[in-house]
Amino acid sequence: MSAKQPQADRSRYIHVFNLGFRRGANDRAAVGLAYEYQPGQPRRTAPETPPTPKECILERAAWKEGYATGYEIGASDSELASVEVPGACGMISGLGEEILELMGLFRSQEDEPDKKTNQNNNDL
Repeated sequence: MSAKQPQADRSRYIHVFNLGFRRGANDRAAVGLAYEYQPGQPRRTAPETPPTPKECILERAAWKEGYATGYEIGASDSELASVEVPGACGMISGLGEEILELMGLFRSQEDEPDKKTNQNNNDL
């Protein structure tokens, strides 16, 4: 996993992670691997991550992590379009802040240092 991200960078990190996630899911489908995963199957290993898009170069770690995760557990665009309610079918189109936090990519908001408290402590 990559280093934990500061709060201010979270929205950009999540955006780039999910861009990579979508690309990984679509690349997996393009090589003919089915979305379904059965317990006990070995984990899928993503091929080498494609180059990070130029507009995401500062978030290279988010792109790589998103791509690998999407390749392993993501539903492709065509798989998502093939069902009426993808979430009801267990399909994953991207991940939100809470899941990325559970994956260890962010500190929980409760663990984030309080800037005002830190400033007060620095004044002592």
